[in-house]
Amino acid sequence: MVKNLSTISKDRYIGAVDLPIMVFNTATKMTEQFRLMKAGVARGYVCGLTPYDEAHVGHARVAVFFDLFRRYLEYLGINVRLVTNFTDIDDKIIEAARKEFGDDLINHWYEVPSRYIKKYLDYMDALYVKRAYAYPKVTENVQDMVKWIDELVRRGNAYVADGSVYFDVTKVPNYGEFSGQRINELIAGARVEPEPGKRNPLDFALWKAWKPNEPWWDSPWGPGRPGWHLECVVMSSKYLGVPFDFHGGGQDLVFPHHENEIAIAKVYYGLRLFARYWIHVGLVNIGGEKMSKSLGNIIPISDVLSKYDAEAVRLYFLNTHYRKPIDFSFSGIEAMENTLRGIYASFDYLIQLMNEASEKGTSDEAVTNDAFKFMVNFENALNDDFNTPAAVSELINLSNYINSRIVYQPEKVSKYSISQLLNVLSYMSQILGVLNRTRINPVLVDLINTLIKVRQSLRERKLYDAADLIREELGKLGIVLGDYGGRTYWFIDRKRLNLP
Repeated sequence: MVKNLSTISKDRYIGAVDLPIMVFNTATKMTEQFRLMKAGVARGYVCGLTPYDEAHVGHARVAVFFDLFRRYLEYLGINVRLVTNFTDIDDKIIEAARKEFGDDLINHWYEVPSRYIKKYLDYMDALYVKRAYAYPKVTENVQDMVKWIDELVRRGNAYVADGSVYFDVTKVPNYGEFSGQRINELIAGARVEPEPGKRNPLDFALWKAWKPNEPWWDSPWGPGRPGWHLECVVMSSKYLGVPFDFHGGGQDLVFPHHENEIAIAKVYYGLRLFARYWIHVGLVNIGGEKMSKSLGNIIPISDVLSKYDAEAVRLYFLNTHYRKPIDFSFSGIEAMENTLRGIYASFDYLIQLMNEASEKGTSDEAVTNDAFKFMVNFENALNDDFNTPAAVSELINLSNYINSRIVYQPEKVSKYSISQLLNVLSYMSQILGVLNRTRINPVLVDLINTLIKVRQSLRERKLYDAADLIREELGKLGIVLGDYGGRTYWFIDRKRLNLP
């Protein structure tokens, strides 16, 4: 019996609360069903960039995963309100500005975060990462943070020391529970930072007192600027309300950043967790070692995008489960570029067959059932804690099926079946964020088809050298021909033609 693709098509969870997705929750250390707090809407916050230098492949991996996360929810019919922040004032930003502007940093420091925020957004656009619902910046929300700090001091959860304000972790029940840390062990192993008036080595700054020749804002405790851990809890609450559905970031943020966010919210709101699901993406390693500035092995995403296809980079990241570390390799991206060419070939073949296929045809039921099975397998993979390697594999399986079985037997497949395959290929590609460059100038299409007819005529007259010349010259232009089952198909090497 032919399956109806409408039963698995997009938007069927509009207005739903219970979704078919199982996701690992760092807070509970368990895989749980993803249930929304508000029907049909998923509110989420992903910790973003501290823009003091170029974004690197680790930032890109986190962004690509949560873009996939968002795309799949939207495919199911959910309105996703994803917020990503920029920490646009920080010790590292000040240090970068000092190196660039010297004593004049006070008048130019903001140029550093502005520059790298713009570059980051350009890189995300290049990677086809959808723009967030909002991009709050610390400098635009300082007064909200001052109000939070004032309230925490008033309640006795924070204390003032020499113009700075510190959060008292001893006032938080079960501090360390989220990240699985034991507070006594943390204290024993903590390095006491040179911060006068700090009572406990684990206490952290909510407000940092001003230092000469540094940016500052007014506060009841004197000039200064907000501390890192406070920023995200204030901005996520402001833009999403509390509690909200999911909070995410890289694995390196579990402790201390997210532990401290939760600690602040716990005493401020009285909530054990101010986000229901906490989702973390594994680290990117280089040669088996953690990528870090101290080791000098940082790979800027700009270096990768200047050499490789952005869609292949997406597939490369998604071909490893999001919770596992990636040992980054350029050869892995190169392999995905070859895979991507095959997927584009599948799309081009189906479009050609759609224009030529008969409304009638045999094997309709078998091909449509196959299309249904590919999509079911794809969804099942993503529902299983976003098993993107299995999802990518299913896209490749579908591509191979089209490039082998369908292309060789076009006369046995009806236009309806081809449309079902095209729908599934489009759904998978949209969710994974590939096949974005599928628009082809109609004039170019007509020219290619005309040259193919000329080539076929030459072959029928046994003028093979002239026919081969057409194929070679088209190949130089990035138009690849394939002869299957007595007819010629073509696909476009879009990277070579630099098509949008």
